[in-house]
Amino acid sequence: MFINARHIIRMALGVFVFVLFGSGAVAQSLYTPFPSNFRNTRSNELIEGSSLEPVFKKLQQKKTVKVMQIGDSHVKGNYLPRALGNTLQNYFPRLEFAYYGINGAWARRFYEQDMINRVATERPDLVVISFGTNEAHGNTIDERAHAETMNLLTQRISERCPDVCFLFTTPPGSYISQRTGSYTTGRGRYRRTHYNTVKVPNANTANVARSIVKFCQTHYFAVWDIYTIAGGATSACSNWRDAGLMNTDCIHYLASGYTLQGKLLGEAIYKAYSGTAVSGSQTRMMHGSTPQEQKPYMSVKGF
Repeated sequence: MFINARHIIRMALGVFVFVLFGSGAVAQSLYTPFPSNFRNTRSNELIEGSSLEPVFKKLQQKKTVKVMQIGDSHVKGNYLPRALGNTLQNYFPRLEFAYYGINGAWARRFYEQDMINRVATERPDLVVISFGTNEAHGNTIDERAHAETMNLLTQRISERCPDVCFLFTTPPGSYISQRTGSYTTGRGRYRRTHYNTVKVPNANTANVARSIVKFCQTHYFAVWDIYTIAGGATSACSNWRDAGLMNTDCIHYLASGYTLQGKLLGEAIYKAYSGTAVSGSQTRMMHGSTPQEQKPYMSVKGF
């Protein structure tokens, strides 16, 4: 792949920001690279990040800020929210972080009263809302109904937490099984039909991601479109899978994949806070990408 002189300089020098911790300044990398095989990536930035200004103002005033992430099994699995919380707390030591996820959950599960109570108990300044994978595995998304679900969810949380801000995330991408043929075994009452299947990217993810982004732009909520950032319809699913960051079910991710996603989200939030985002450059080209830096994101067993 051709790399121009500007990118070579960036890769050689790296890009760092300095975050003030008490009386000292700590060098902190702001650009975690994607694995080298990722294609068609976009700049790792929030859309409508300025909507988080009330949260950013409290951070600038050195006040304690509470962030809570809610979502489906991607959040329930711990690795993603822990990586997000740790990354944010590296930048903002006074920040508090909580999370709660439910396996198989759709966004509509969380506008029920018991979930609203759970969120309100944390008294968050910012709620990170991470749904969409399960919606994408249903029928073709009904954008109007989906928007109404997100609207009810944010309204009911806001009623209990009047000053809360919201940050939505899109689903990262997953695969579905597609039949390629069939064959039969046995005879008579023991006759059985078997199907040959192959894993293909779930095209409905793009529709869900687009629905979330559209809703957020309409209501001026921040959104992190990881589906587009990591390759979009042409590459997102294959990027994660080919890098060995996706679980064997091709829906969930390995710990290394979730850790990378959490760090990227934390960095996107900090870039919105600091105003240091550079538009138009691929995330992985904005950091000195070396084999040593890639190692933490290799596949690991155990998830």
